Amino acid sequence: MACQFCGVEGPTQAVCFEQNVGMLYARRGTKVEADLCRACIGMYFRSFTLTTLFLGWWGIISLFMTPVILFSNVSQFLRARHLPAPGLSVSNLPVGYQPRLVSQSTFMLKLVYGVAVWAIVLGAVAYHQVDLLERNAPALNARLHSGEITDESDGEYAGLQVGKDIVAIEADIKSTEWSGMRTEMLARVNSVSDLSAQNERFQRRMAIERSQKLGKDDPCEQFALDSIGPSLNDYALSVNQLFAFVKKTSALTKENGESLDNLSKSEVAALKRLQQSFASSSSKGCDKN
Repeated sequence: MACQFCGVEGPTQAVCFEQNVGMLYARRGTKVEADLCRACIGMYFRSFTLTTLFLGWWGIISLFMTPVILFSNVSQFLRARHLPAPGLSVSNLPVGYQPRLVSQSTFMLKLVYGVAVWAIVLGAVAYHQVDLLERNAPALNARLHSGEITDESDGEYAGLQVGKDIVAIEADIKSTEWSGMRTEMLARVNSVSDLSAQNERFQRRMAIERSQKLGKDDPCEQFALDSIGPSLNDYALSVNQLFAFVKKTSALTKENGESLDNLSKSEVAALKRLQQSFASSSSKGCDKN
């Protein structure tokens, strides 16, 4: 029996393959239902299934239609997997005979196009999944969000880094002698530097938001500008002052011991104010997305 697509005489099987392209508010479906040879079944299966897999999901109806179509295509293909290839009759085709093509788009073109589309989609999703990316790809997360704070995801990343820096800076000191205490504290200089960098990013962003009066109609935004921002800045300042003292003080005396005590008290008080600001923000429901 001749294949209804390419015309080659040989074993054929009745199959039905579908293709779906979602277009958000619409969808475009294509269907082939015919007796096809093994080669044409393979071409239709690859072309329609690949297109649907990569481009079939975009839309409410398409979201539900796509898995059904994929399952149907795979089932049709598996049913035909034992179909023999055309025999010697293929070699007896008329001179100049050209079999029809499945479509103008080649398999490789659809593959590249589909991969590009999904790379963009997954990249956009990853950009906004700051917590997930920080756990699995912190270096990539830093490259995506380490610039100026321009959106909520950048702010979330900076907030995560501030939290990590505070935990590192405020970790218990095991040594009881000044030399050991100083060594432990100086080992946290990188966290202090990062805290300063993140604070500066926050302060620049908050200056922009104040100038644009973005907190006028948003109580949570206004609270961040009035309380969290200043508290973070005070804490970063007190930490830098404390660590500047530690860096330059190799020996602790009675005189500079009083300075250390005052700087430590200032740092503890600033941390407490920052923690209270975050607690107030949480009680107002401002930490919920």
